[in-house]
Amino acid sequence: MREITQLMRTYRECARNLWNVYFSQKDDSGSALDAFEQIRELLFDSLVLGELSNDGEAAPALTVMPRPSSIILIDSLGIPGRGKRWVHEKDMVVGPDDIKLAFLDYYDFSEVPIKDFYYFRCKILSFSNHPEYEGREALLEAVDARVFHDEEVNLAATS
Repeated sequence: MREITQLMRTYRECARNLWNVYFSQKDDSGSALDAFEQIRELLFDSLVLGELSNDGEAAPALTVMPRPSSIILIDSLGIPGRGKRWVHEKDMVVGPDDIKLAFLDYYDFSEVPIKDFYYFRCKILSFSNHPEYEGREALLEAVDARVFHDEEVNLAATS
């Protein structure tokens, strides 16, 4: 696996700056959010995915690895149709050997006026101490994690 934490930080800073300096000031925040999300997808494709894949390859598998003693928030699987409810269960602290997470996106609890991309939003692939959480989404502070490109998964997907 290749560590790409710095690559992800570069993308995060670029997207944050673009929103916070240019888009957050617009009067119509709804249309600003719509336009920004389209631009953000292009930025991610160019700055991150473009560095990791060749044309025709499957999308890169990105793994998020928590640092020791990281706090994790788990999707509580609330009522369908309502917003997500993130919960921090008592003593829910994880380390790199406790859980396997797939990167989905960045996440902030508030969309406006400032974006920080404070959390990694991930899918729990395996969680040895809590297998009941596998398949759920989780939040992990971006500063408490490293990101890796799992090249083996990509090779298997294209074979």
